[in-house]
Amino acid sequence: MNDRSEPQSPSPLLLRLQAVEGSLTKSEAVLAQWLTRNEAALGLETGATIAAKTGMSEITVSRFLRRLGYRGMAALKEDLLERGAAQLPGADLGLRLLDGEMGTLLRRDAEAVLALAAQVARPEWAEAVAAIHGADEVFVTGFQTVKGAAADFARRLSILRDRVRFVAAHDSGLAEWLPSDPAERRCLILIDIVPYAREAEPLVRLARAQGMAVVVLTDELNTWAAVLTPHVFFVSPKAHAYVESSGPLASLLSLVTHSVAAQDPARAKARLAAWPALLRELALF
Repeated sequence: MNDRSEPQSPSPLLLRLQAVEGSLTKSEAVLAQWLTRNEAALGLETGATIAAKTGMSEITVSRFLRRLGYRGMAALKEDLLERGAAQLPGADLGLRLLDGEMGTLLRRDAEAVLALAAQVARPEWAEAVAAIHGADEVFVTGFQTVKGAAADFARRLSILRDRVRFVAAHDSGLAEWLPSDPAERRCLILIDIVPYAREAEPLVRLARAQGMAVVVLTDELNTWAAVLTPHVFFVSPKAHAYVESSGPLASLLSLVTHSVAAQDPARAKARLAAWPALLRELALF
């Protein structure tokens, strides 16, 4: 019998969190949830790293640990180690995830995400990132089940650089592509997976005819995109769940966003710093 699959008693930290869960402030609730979800890796954390990852101040983290009865991170780590709750966290967690159907699905998804390293290492990746960064205007489009992911990606990219527009050909009739300044550089990022949208290939052809750089993010079965542009990057959504995973695609989109921002970090950071002021004016949060 594999004793890793047997249920384990709550850790000392979890017991202390359960004791105060009904009287937490908003900040403390965020910290409690983060500590619960990341307990296995707390041996690698400090008060400063926890503060950075939760958006809290170090003082808030320190006060919350004291409320739980710990005199700092050292005391928390010592408590976990003495009770055997933080031994070999990474390896032990990985082994436990291999047991059962959920572990198999998580492992397949993780493997698909790690496989993106081969895509990022291709010389075409740097070329695609440079094309997106250097464009005066960037268009993003996606279809069917990935339309929402494409729209979200466009919003995230627009935080870090200007003139990013989500295009829905059925809605706008491509009015966004009417002739403008011929000296402007434009780029289309097209996101599509099986079953491929009927308009995907014609859109790429039309964009190329208008002189746009084109980047296609698609699944590993796509054979048509590479004929039209060298900037095609593949994900594998085949985790064999009832509905195939969107995790690897989300990770790829995140890598594109980060890589484009890294082309001009000062500009990206300035936009990120200015953005909260706009949100405060709208009082959305």
